[in-house]
Amino acid sequence: MQERLESLTDISTDSEPPNKKRKCRVAILDIDYHCGNGTGSIFYRDPGIFFSSIHCDPGVEYPFNAGYADQIGSEGGKGATHHIPLAPGATWETYKIAIEKAMNAILAYDVCGLVVSLGLDTYEGDSVAVNRGGFKLSGLDYLEIGKCMGKFMKGKNIPIVFVQEGGYKMDVVGEAAAHVVGG
Repeated sequence: MQERLESLTDISTDSEPPNKKRKCRVAILDIDYHCGNGTGSIFYRDPGIFFSSIHCDPGVEYPFNAGYADQIGSEGGKGATHHIPLAPGATWETYKIAIEKAMNAILAYDVCGLVVSLGLDTYEGDSVAVNRGGFKLSGLDYLEIGKCMGKFMKGKNIPIVFVQEGGYKMDVVGEAAAHVVGG
């Protein structure tokens, strides 16, 4: 167990160049109403981690300075950051296209592991997102998110870890998370 924990902490704290330590590349898919700017900034120069974030357009919603499509990483990590900003009010039809775009990019990066930062503040009416419109995802849309990701992972030997990170509409968060994982 200790060895596994050390492997997880190596991702962001190791002083060795990333490509000398890792035998494979890992992807992080951040699906949240807000850009995953903290995670993205940790790995912005790292070619060993592919970071994709689907979020509300930062020209409209916090963090305002991160999450633009042209922010693609720098130095050795140039091209390893993939932002997919969406307009407020995005529905499942729009979100599905974004998930497909992210999954295609992740698989093209030839990764051997996927971590999904699962923000459920994308749910229609979530209190964190309603000031500027929020997204319009609800109910079975979350099952479709899981199915869409599963379609891309089918037949691949790539483990997926889900980390639930946001969502404040407490009467639906549990069901939405179960739908994504169960999809």
